Amino acid sequence: MTPPPPPESPCQMMARLAQEQATSIGRTEEHAGELRTRIDGLEAKPEPDGAQIGALRLALETLEKKVEDDRVALAALEDVIRENC
Repeated sequence: MTPPPPPESPCQMMARLAQEQATSIGRTEEHAGELRTRIDGLEAKPEPDGAQIGALRLALETLEKKVEDDRVALAALEDVIRENC
């Protein structure tokens, strides 16, 4: 049986959380890029499906808002780390 990992200090925990948040933002941005590509492909068709494009644009707006909110939260966490660690 392996021993449990040593406990994290608060600074280590915040740094880990910041890294996880940055990774999550990156994944969300990739997904948003995929949606943009799909929208562009649909719009390029001779008879684009307006309903599908509208749904994808709504999903894209939601992802872009999430990225914006997550970046603000990450910046605040990074400020706390800089000030306290």
